[in-house]
Amino acid sequence: MAQRRSDIVDALRSGVYHCTSRCVRKELLLSDPRRRAWIVARLYFLAHYAAIDVIAFCAMANHLHLLLAIHPELVVTWSDYEVARRKVMLLASQRARSKYKDCDDETALEREIAMILSSPERMRAARRDLSSLSFFHKLLKEPCAKMWNREDNVTGHLWEGRFQSRRVLDRPSLERVIAYIELNEVHARVAISIPSSFWSSGQIQWERLCDALPGVCEDSAAANVDPCQCLLDLGWEPVFPCQPAEGEGSVACAQPPMFPDECADHAPSLLRHIHRVDQVGRRPRPDKAGWISSSQPDAVSEAIARVLPRLLRGRRAVKRAARSIENWWSEMRSAIESPLDPIPFDQCMLSMLSAARGSCYGSKEAVAREALRRGQHRMVPVWSSE
Repeated sequence: MAQRRSDIVDALRSGVYHCTSRCVRKELLLSDPRRRAWIVARLYFLAHYAAIDVIAFCAMANHLHLLLAIHPELVVTWSDYEVARRKVMLLASQRARSKYKDCDDETALEREIAMILSSPERMRAARRDLSSLSFFHKLLKEPCAKMWNREDNVTGHLWEGRFQSRRVLDRPSLERVIAYIELNEVHARVAISIPSSFWSSGQIQWERLCDALPGVCEDSAAANVDPCQCLLDLGWEPVFPCQPAEGEGSVACAQPPMFPDECADHAPSLLRHIHRVDQVGRRPRPDKAGWISSSQPDAVSEAIARVLPRLLRGRRAVKRAARSIENWWSEMRSAIESPLDPIPFDQCMLSMLSAARGSCYGSKEAVAREALRRGQHRMVPVWSSE
């Protein structure tokens, strides 16, 4: 039996949710690269104004994976003006705009903000909507459905019902879900590696590593410190994090942690994250068509090889730092690489059966706490990390 969204999503506390949406009848309605590019740009825009992090995503030809972290505690620290401004930027009232045809866009924007500020009920709705999964999906899926129906000269639904949402309860499960999402294109054999997964957050995180490497070499050379440690210290963050408040009156507040049992400043290593996803993608699965071939260079080596020629044209200290990183990673990779056995078929089947009815990912202890919160005696997780 389907579970109520309110039982799965705790709208009053920060939480991480794996959301999936499918095209109607599983048609390949997102196969056009322009449509997938629109989805990526829209995700960036929504994360800029909502109190929701886009941790990871993958836009496939007929479905969409999103890993979202909601932060209702963050909205509480924002001023009324900041909340109203963000709500108007996300969903400008066209009916209200039609009343202000005689003024410019900035004046019309301020009048819409004032209209929200004048109503306590509208303010409560704005605070609720900024961290709402349902509101986020409405702003993502409704505009593109209307636009692409006009393009295809059809009417009716583009998306197959509402989105599914499964809660992620701890950090190990978060890492597994991110790897699953960012390897979707590899598993479907539309990409051969993380750098070639053009419509997933994995490729964006890999590009961030490439962009950071020159700065690491420059900074370590200037400070005369170990460039390898600087590279390891590069922090991973959501692909599109929500932005801090700008309005006056907002309380200066660090972004709350994704999970209650970790520190707010906990920042995993970007390099370790990319290498972990790459290693997971190299394990053949009997229930998936593709995996990363052993003939493909690992993602970190590919990033180093991409920027190395440019760094070797720099000054001597930068060259030395670049060579140091190249040699260090070559030794590190050789030490940790080992033959990866295929995932057993019975483990895949158990995961598929659990996915049909599970509504969360987490360890046995985390699942037990979540069951207690929902008032249930027991729960079946999609995955359970021991």
